[in-house]
This record gives sequence, C-alpha cells and structure tokens, in this order.
Amino acid sequence: MIDRKIRSVKLQLDSMIALANTSAMQDHLQSKIDDLTNSLKLIVDNGNLVKMQMINKIQQIENDNRREILIRKYIKFESIVKISKEMFISRQGIYYHLELGEKEIEKLI
Repeated sequence: MIDRKIRSVKLQLDSMIALANTSAMQDHLQSKIDDLTNSLKLIVDNGNLVKMQMINKIQQIENDNRREILIRKYIKFESIVKISKEMFISRQGIYYHLELGEKEIEKLI
C-alpha cells in the first residue's frame, strides 16, 4: 500500500517537474513541486519505519523457510511463483508457510 502511494506521488512529482521545465510556469509550480517533494520524503520515511517493524516481527519466527518467504513476499514484493522456483518449494507449500507465518505474526502483535 505504501509503495503504491510512493509511486503515485513520484509520478505526480515527475510530471509536474516535466511540465515546469517545458513551460513558463516554473515559478507558479515550484511551491507545488516542493510540497510533493516533502510529501514523498514523509511517505518514504513512514514506509521504511513500517518495513522495519515488519522485519522485526518476522525475525521472531523460528522457522527459517517461513521467515524467508514472508520477507520475500512482503518486504521484497516477490511473486509466489518466483519464490517457489527459487526455494524449490511448491506454490501450495509457499501458501502454507505464508498462512502459518501470518498467524505467528498476529500472535506477536
């Protein structure tokens, strides 16, 4: 969710900068560009904080496979197919570990 918001603000910022550079509206758009830049910085900082909290919870799980799968899925945003192929575990096994890992994290919260 946070990564989508970051991408959205980044796209808005990039398009506003491009518009400002190609038109005579640089002075008019500069305050909006500064606001978007500050907003992007706050979202990134917030996202990093949330990721660190998630990693701390995931690290408390004892099962190595579950830890790795949860990190790859929710921190690195890898697909189930990619995780399955690289870890030599069936997709069904990946979903199994994800479900158990999520339940373990819920207990820690």
